[in-house]
Amino acid sequence: MWGITMKNDKASEFSLLKKLPPWARRKYFLVKLEFGARQFTIKDLENFFEERFKQTGNEEFLIKNVGELVAVLSRAGLIKERSDPYDSRRKIYQLVFPEFKAENLNDVLFFLFDHLRVSLNVHDSEKLLLTMLFYKTMSDRWHAFINEHKNSGIHEHEIYLSANEQVLRLYDPENKELLTWKSVVSSKQNINETLAHAFERIAELNLDRGLGGLTHIVNIIYQLDPQKLTQIIEILDLYDLSFYHPKEIGRFYRDFLDTTASFGGKYQGEFLTSRSLRTLLSRLLHIKNNSVVLDPAIGTGSLLIEIALHSSSPGRLLLLGVDTKNWAVTLAAMNALVSGIPNYTFKIGDSLLGTPVEDLLEKFGLTKADYVVVDPPWNLVVSGEVAAVGKNLPYLLDRDNLPSWRSADWLWVQLAAFYSKIKAAVVLHPGALSRSGAEKEIRKTLLSMDIIEAVIQLPQKLLQWTSISPIILVINKEKPKVLHRKVLMINVTEGIEEISRRLIQLKQETIDQIVSTYTSYKEIEGFSRIVSLEELAENDYNLSPQLYVFKRESSKIDTRKLLSALKELLEEDEKLSKEAIVLAEKILEAENR
Repeated sequence: MWGITMKNDKASEFSLLKKLPPWARRKYFLVKLEFGARQFTIKDLENFFEERFKQTGNEEFLIKNVGELVAVLSRAGLIKERSDPYDSRRKIYQLVFPEFKAENLNDVLFFLFDHLRVSLNVHDSEKLLLTMLFYKTMSDRWHAFINEHKNSGIHEHEIYLSANEQVLRLYDPENKELLTWKSVVSSKQNINETLAHAFERIAELNLDRGLGGLTHIVNIIYQLDPQKLTQIIEILDLYDLSFYHPKEIGRFYRDFLDTTASFGGKYQGEFLTSRSLRTLLSRLLHIKNNSVVLDPAIGTGSLLIEIALHSSSPGRLLLLGVDTKNWAVTLAAMNALVSGIPNYTFKIGDSLLGTPVEDLLEKFGLTKADYVVVDPPWNLVVSGEVAAVGKNLPYLLDRDNLPSWRSADWLWVQLAAFYSKIKAAVVLHPGALSRSGAEKEIRKTLLSMDIIEAVIQLPQKLLQWTSISPIILVINKEKPKVLHRKVLMINVTEGIEEISRRLIQLKQETIDQIVSTYTSYKEIEGFSRIVSLEELAENDYNLSPQLYVFKRESSKIDTRKLLSALKELLEEDEKLSKEAIVLAEKILEAENR
């Protein structure tokens, strides 16, 4: 039935789940959720299923023969057993895989990714798998919601509508059609057509949630052989993803994006902010509760989502995002939903026009966000539409100096500064800090406004798509007095670990040091320094940290060599002195004649 195998098959939970009949698979996940790493007996299992059925009335807790379930799980290798030391007739059991870890899904997804790349290109393989994982996750959560409420006395139709709003719209009330994974899998129709239809309707029903780009997947589905698509469905169907915590699934989702980006070349890398950078930016901004956070170049959404998850209450934030690409908006929306982020609105548009950002803010009665974070494409050539607006772009802080349309770097900085009430962080190409002309004048303007708080230079090879060292520029509208007319410069040259020959990441202690230095405004020789506006002006408003922060070369002194050299000098001096005396005596003797 499967027709495909995985490496290290015996060691994976995935391979063992394949051996279970569907009824036992669901019961296995229920047992795993209840007992985890705890030991149990058959009597414990009987009590668990009986009590849960009495409490909930849910038929999934009905089981005729617990002993049969234990036998099936034991034969599959999913539980281990030993004799009770106090009663040799009784067995004690324990799960082999006691935790719901998304890492257990890693082998599965990357196996499917490699399997798909035989038939599809890298980008389409990634798109399809991310969408299928999203679809399976949200469908399982939808059905879990239904199971939880179906004995509440509320009409089934009303529960479906409630699940639509609480989880995702996977029920079409107009056509009274279920669009969940389970309904698609159980359909007797052509699997490609059934799945394509489901995605088209889900996209239509969830346009306001940014899922319009799901229609892009339809063409990919039709490219696949039905047998191969069936294999993917059968493998993912082994897991009930409603049991996995949203943070766990979300982290796994982003890890998969991080890894597949390395296959996708420059474009795919620019689409994604690296993991080290996401962690650092999350901690630098330190978002307050009940804040509005905007990313005007949202890409995969990973940066914005991790910033939210780093806050104390992600559910109390409003996340806003804009991107020119329809698929980027949908990918970011899927990323947010699997991560359990409920309050987001992402839309298609060119943020550099200003109006898409303002329209999005206006939807919530706002003119600015509390925080803005953006990792935009470097040296982006602006669109003709943006160039046509020119000096009338609404967010310009320096209308007298328009940067070259061949590089939008300082448009992004001004946009972030203008639309943020508290703080903004922008990832830049290092060249943006020292270029002359209009860009120099814009730097001068922002420095005179005293809103540039810090500039952080990071090591080379931190990004997947370039070896150039990235810069973080921090704007702070609530800048502390200690930095009045000053800028904190941080130059990070050490504290890294290699991932590969072309890629590094920051060590945790390095991130800790950057954040600690930033929050305490500490000066550390060779690492950080507070630079006055006057000194910046003397250097032509160059904001490159390496110009102001560097390690002084300290050479070790070889004492023996030094003493030897001194001895030679003294001996030479003594020799010269003797020669001088002899010469003086000869001169004196000649004069006396």
